[in-house]
Order: sequence, then structure tokens, then C-alpha cells
Amino acid sequence: MRSNAQRAQEPEPSHSGRLLLRMPKTLHAELASRSDAEGVSLNQFIVSALARAVSADTPEGGGPAAAPERERSLRIALIVNAVVVAIAAATAIALLIYAFR
Repeated sequence: MRSNAQRAQEPEPSHSGRLLLRMPKTLHAELASRSDAEGVSLNQFIVSALARAVSADTPEGGGPAAAPERERSLRIALIVNAVVVAIAAATAIALLIYAFR
């Protein structure tokens, strides 16, 4: 039998990167639906979601309470960006119409 000191000296086993996971069928269906909506594979979607969940729990990530604030800020930034692009597109169209007259 090995002591704790002997176990501590052994290198950590490497992880294969593979994980068999059982989940409710409804959760599987929801994850598949969302991955389709984002245009990514189910595996890629789940890995990304897990990575976001883990980083949100770290002090650098701001913790779970900061996640809604980050989502809100991102949503506002995307809306502002869309408005700026729409204004630029409308201006470009107006200039083209003016140039061709």
C-alpha cells in the first residue's frame, strides 16, 4: 500500500480529452438545438459552454454574479454596433444615389 507522500510524488495521469456523459434526453435535445442555431457541432457547443462556465467561476472571470452583467454589456455593444453599421450603410446608399443623379 502506498503512502500519501508516495502518491504526491507520482505524476498526475494525463487526461485523454474524452468524456462519456449521461444526461436527460430533453437536455440533449436542447443542446443539439442550440448548437444547430449557432452553426457549430454539438461537441464544440458543449466544450464552449463548459469553458465559459469554468472561466466565469474564476476570480479573473468575475464570478458567476458577473456573468449577467457581461451578457448585458455584450448585448448593448452588439446593438450599438448594429446601429452604427446601419447608419453607415444608409449613408453609403444615400451617397451612391446622390452620385448617380
